[in-house]
Amino acid sequence: QAMQDGQLWPEPLLQLNPAFEDTGPMEAMNLHPDCADIFKGYRLYRHQKEAIAQGLASQNFVVTSGTGSGKSLTYIGSIFNHLLNAGPKQAAGIVAVVVYPLNALVNSQENELQGYAANYEAARGEPFPIRFAKFTGQEAARSGRNWRTIRRTSC
Repeated sequence: QAMQDGQLWPEPLLQLNPAFEDTGPMEAMNLHPDCADIFKGYRLYRHQKEAIAQGLASQNFVVTSGTGSGKSLTYIGSIFNHLLNAGPKQAAGIVAVVVYPLNALVNSQENELQGYAANYEAARGEPFPIRFAKFTGQEAARSGRNWRTIRRTSC
């Protein structure tokens, strides 16, 4: 709506976020038993439950939904389930790489992963069995290592 003469700002725009269908606790999924302690208290929306079911069936999936709708939980839950089912010998080395477009997202997800680890350690009284690390330009600068940069060339 156009501003009227003498008005310094437009009328406010109000929008509501959609409500996501709650399908119950994450513990109800057929995940590795250790996932119950990692994701204790988490409830799933329908899009999360359907995506995790795809992951459990070793099927690819894509989740598109708004900010804060729990997209990350779908692939993190699937990755954790795979790693725990594979066991330490089968899951040695780098098993999964998650790529984010912004350092802020990497840092946010690192905090989430640390929260999952804390849930497990509080429930079990033992170290979290899954290793994770982040790499951004920030870590390279702090480490003093000479990281090689791969540049995309035009053809």
